[in-house]
Amino acid sequence: MDFDSWDKDEAGRLKVWPLQAFTTAVFDGKVGAVRLEVGVPKPGLPSPAVQGSMPADLMRSRAKALEEAADRIEGAAAETGAPN
Repeated sequence: MDFDSWDKDEAGRLKVWPLQAFTTAVFDGKVGAVRLEVGVPKPGLPSPAVQGSMPADLMRSRAKALEEAADRIEGAAAETGAPN
């Protein structure tokens, strides 16, 4: 996988934030949306989040990609005996 276009810190490491929660929505039966709450919420402030909309085919491909990534995590954990 090519990570060239991903955000990185000053040391060149990928910047990623822990996913705290997610919600989905459907608008007019035509477009889906997802809200990803990320990072660590600060007291009294809303959780940082990214909200995006997409058609059904992209929602399905995203779901499939997440399932494949989960399978790789579980496969690696089984090989090493590490918890996943």
